[in-house]
Amino acid sequence: MSLHRDLNITETLMGKYSPLSQLSKKYLSQVIKRSQVMTFEGGETIFEKSHDLPFTYYLLKGKIKARKGLLSGETIDAQSQRCLNPINSSIPDGVSVKALESGHILMIDTKFMDRALGWTVAEAKKEQEEKTPKKKAPTLAPEAVTEQGEFDPEHFDWIASLLEFPLFFNLPPSNIDKIFEKFERVEVLEDQVIIQEGDEGDYFYLLVEGSARVVIGGHGDKPIRLSKGSYFGEEALVSDTVRSASVIMNEDGVLARLDKTSFQSLLHDPLVKSVTDAGFRQARAEKPEQTVLMDIRSKGEFEYAPLPTCMHIELGDLRQYISKLDKSKTYYLSEEGGQRSDIAAHILSQNNMNVYVIRND
Repeated sequence: MSLHRDLNITETLMGKYSPLSQLSKKYLSQVIKRSQVMTFEGGETIFEKSHDLPFTYYLLKGKIKARKGLLSGETIDAQSQRCLNPINSSIPDGVSVKALESGHILMIDTKFMDRALGWTVAEAKKEQEEKTPKKKAPTLAPEAVTEQGEFDPEHFDWIASLLEFPLFFNLPPSNIDKIFEKFERVEVLEDQVIIQEGDEGDYFYLLVEGSARVVIGGHGDKPIRLSKGSYFGEEALVSDTVRSASVIMNEDGVLARLDKTSFQSLLHDPLVKSVTDAGFRQARAEKPEQTVLMDIRSKGEFEYAPLPTCMHIELGDLRQYISKLDKSKTYYLSEEGGQRSDIAAHILSQNNMNVYVIRND
């Protein structure tokens, strides 16, 4: 973010641009944090005639020339009112773009911005509903009264840290504010046991600060490392079984934990979508290249009762294969996987993938 700081790309500046101006302070901060800066010099070609536009682009400084042909073109000046909006419509594929003078463009993650706008609307709706209390509240001493809309930096930093986790991207906007209220901040120490293998599942965890290790069967010689940004504990909550491994802190850190009931209603259920077998077959018939049937049973189960034209990845190996999966496709978890398919769907959804569980009951 040093380039952002050097160029003075702040919440105050970007709050003037549409539709960023609609975002609440905490979400605008996160949208900017996820953005990238493109700098250019006069005479430099910014976009060739054939190009993609994977971001939402804001021209913050300089002048550029968008040219369709030798005789037609548009000069775009960062100082113009027009540039308070994204410039994507002026620089589509088929138009070459050249810098007339030095400057820079801010590239915003379009999908995250869209979700942040939804979250802001949901948050505002909740605040509006809570404005009029059902009964008169007791009078507080003057020093206890908090000014409406007062910014709480500690709370802001806590929410901002939770927003770092991609698993929230697919949640309905109405769930975001509710779920953040339910997460509990827990400071933990080096070598502290967070989850004990064999215990009942009670919480879902986010690793906000620090690192941890996963130990299976009491063997700590080859632990799995969890770093900042990891999440764990959902398997026992989804399948309603005991913990399958222990999780121990490698260093002092901070966790966010969510109780089982809140996890199920606010995080798991909204993420895990289902479809009937007939619905899956229709989807495959309409878009065969975009539809993937996946089975997450064990190798032995799959070999004994294989499914035709099916991708097989054992549930225990799913996380390490996620980076190799095509996120442009829709994945359908086989009914044969039972509750394990629910766990797999939750893991895939957390990684911003489109997934359904096939159910016929």
